[in-house]
Amino acid sequence: MRVAWLACCALGWAPIAHAQDLSFNDALALASDGPRIEAGRASVRAAELAIGPAGQLPDPELVLGLENVPLSGVDRYRLDRDEMTMQRIGVMQEMPSGLGASRSMAEAEAGRAGAGLAMAELEARLGAAQAWINLYYVERRGEALRRLAEEASAAAGAARGRLAAGAGNVDETIAVGIEAARMADRLAELEAARIRARSELRRWIGEAADQELDAAAPAFAIDPAQMRERLRRHPALGAYRAEIDAAEAGLAMARAERRPDWSWELSYGRRDPSFGDMASIEVRVGLPLFQPWRQGPLVAARRADVARAEADRTAAEREYAAALDAQLAEYSALSANLERAHSLRLPLATQRASAAAGAFAAGRANAAQLIEARRAHLEAQLETIELAERRALVGAALAMQYGESLP
Repeated sequence: MRVAWLACCALGWAPIAHAQDLSFNDALALASDGPRIEAGRASVRAAELAIGPAGQLPDPELVLGLENVPLSGVDRYRLDRDEMTMQRIGVMQEMPSGLGASRSMAEAEAGRAGAGLAMAELEARLGAAQAWINLYYVERRGEALRRLAEEASAAAGAARGRLAAGAGNVDETIAVGIEAARMADRLAELEAARIRARSELRRWIGEAADQELDAAAPAFAIDPAQMRERLRRHPALGAYRAEIDAAEAGLAMARAERRPDWSWELSYGRRDPSFGDMASIEVRVGLPLFQPWRQGPLVAARRADVARAEADRTAAEREYAAALDAQLAEYSALSANLERAHSLRLPLATQRASAAAGAFAAGRANAAQLIEARRAHLEAQLETIELAERRALVGAALAMQYGESLP
């Protein structure tokens, strides 16, 4: 049963005959058109469309009225007997003092929506990049493990053959068979990891995640000096800038409350023809008489909001600067470690495993020595793949957040 399961796993990890067409850049492009991005674009459109109306005067009001209608005497309820009675029609227009501040607030909300869209795009691209890289290197681990599993299965078969011919050792045959079974177990675990990685990629790019991945690993141009220059253009810092703009717009609206609103009204009064018609004009002005208790505290509160938003942005800028330095240092260390793994550790482990296999086949080494050499070779391969994956993940994070694609 173990041998059958090993064969199934080997077939499952076998190279696909047709071309692998989902490249890393394809995944990023698909993630940039996902449902979250579309929702963010709709929010931006809605906020931008709200800017124009925000700076307009309120709709005028139609005024209809009856004035000075008698309620007693011989002319009560009559509209055509008393010279003071008239039917009035007019128009009234309010003139708020904070129209400019209202427009500034609408523009700030549009800026917030734009910053939210930029953050959603960054999250989607980062998520797709990490999922693609995880899936890519899970498959590379599978290829390495499959090759070793095939070797372990062949060694187990050879040991059983020698034992049947009377030339083998029972303990060695059992040990080699157990090692082959362990390889099958690790292949099964890796298959589950591959399914999880593909599901995560499907989360970001949809059904396109079911395509086979391109054989080329992603490469990133990491220039520390340029990335430090682009730090201030990080989308998260743009979101803090939008918060500052919104706080300043709120302060402008609070200050506008100190200036009185006013309105005007123009009306026409129709009376009995024997008395003649009349026209009226009226202006109303608000009286903000209690500013120390009403408008004053609001202005102080909005000013505190501005100070809070500016402090938050300064703290975030320091945080991202520290994170950038840490990521650059990690990328440099991983690059050096990966270079040593390719040039030193992996070749030596490969030579040792080949020598142990030849010695075991010639009867000069026991099963324990072969198994230990193969395990060391496998671990060297997996460590190299892990280093390449970690470097790719850090490189993707740096390129997405501080690369040339930033506005």
